[in-house]
Amino acid sequence: ILHGLCSYGFTGRALLHGLCDGDPSKFRSMDSRFSSPVFPGEKLTVQMWRDGHNAIYRTVAQQGTAEERVVIDNGLCIFS
Repeated sequence: ILHGLCSYGFTGRALLHGLCDGDPSKFRSMDSRFSSPVFPGEKLTVQMWRDGHNAIYRTVAQQGTAEERVVIDNGLCIFS
C-alpha cells in the first residue's frame, strides 16, 4: 500500500502546478479526506475544479482497465 502522505504529496504537487503555475507563494492551503488505499502500479489522477481563489478536488486511482476509484475526496485548495 502506498503511504497516505505520498498520495497526499502527489496531489499537492498537481494542485501547485495546475492552480498556481508552480509558484509555491500562491499556494495557501489544502484539506481533504483519505477514502481508499493506493496500491503500487496504480495510476493517480487529480481532478480539480476552480471557483475564484478556491478549488475543489479529488484524486482517483486506476490500475489497467479497472474502474477508477476515489482515493482522496472532499478536497478544498485555497490559492492566490
